[in-house]
Amino acid sequence: MSPTYKGTAPSKKRFASGGMESIPIGAHLIPVDIKKEYDIVPFHVYHPNPHDAITILRNRKNQHDWLVCGWYIDTFREGGEVKGLIYRQVTSAPDREVVLAELKKHDKEGSARFGL
Repeated sequence: MSPTYKGTAPSKKRFASGGMESIPIGAHLIPVDIKKEYDIVPFHVYHPNPHDAITILRNRKNQHDWLVCGWYIDTFREGGEVKGLIYRQVTSAPDREVVLAELKKHDKEGSARFGL
């Protein structure tokens, strides 16, 4: 056994419930119920660097309808239950152009919505 093991179990993780006011300014919430209308596996555009991915979801009913969520920030929980995901919106024109260009490479007939 490792000498660093102290023999104690990790404590139970508690989630702080910050409510809707805990969502940062300039961010938006994508509820889990809305996310169920889109494919499970998202399409990512890495912008402005290879480590920052913009999440884009494809609609299950209309394969050419895309929802641009933005840069993932955090998970929104109430009472320890996941209620949605928090994203920073894509607001600047140059960033939107990059997203649309990458989306057109992936789906020539695709149309993007920026936010709900």
